[in-house]
Amino acid sequence: MEWTTLQHLDLRHVGGGVVPFQPHAAAFHSHQALVAVAIGTYIVEFDALTGSKISALDIGAPVVRMAYSPTNGHTVVAVLQVRLT
Repeated sequence: MEWTTLQHLDLRHVGGGVVPFQPHAAAFHSHQALVAVAIGTYIVEFDALTGSKISALDIGAPVVRMAYSPTNGHTVVAVLQVRLT
């Protein structure tokens, strides 16, 4: 699939904070127009064609890597950064 659409995803106000976070991981769906972005401790899913936010989830830890599950449409598998204290 080749996409010729350009979208600017609104990453402001993720988590309700005033200061915007920088995305540090992203995953593209293999056959649907979906993109998931890791921002801080949140994973936010967007429709890549319209730029609309589909969902946002606070997972409690920063994401190191992530990918869409090949067997399910909206399932993102994420590897988290473990904080040992």
